[in-house]
Amino acid sequence: MESDTIHPLIGIVKELSFQFVLDYMPDEFAATLRHIAGGETRTTSLITGHVALDGVAAAFEELGSPERHAKILVHPDR
Repeated sequence: MESDTIHPLIGIVKELSFQFVLDYMPDEFAATLRHIAGGETRTTSLITGHVALDGVAAAFEELGSPERHAKILVHPDR
């Protein structure tokens, strides 16, 4: 991880708002899962890889390259 730099004047001119999030509420997770299950939210473009349990360690290495992966789905039954 590297430090981020924010230039307030650019944000002010563009009328940007920043919100930093530390945690999500359980109802937000539930609503998201309902949207995914109901087909309202597509996940195909978000999931950039699939691994079995024995591939989790390598998946974390791969996730270190954000240009390559966004989300890697773990299939415990593979």
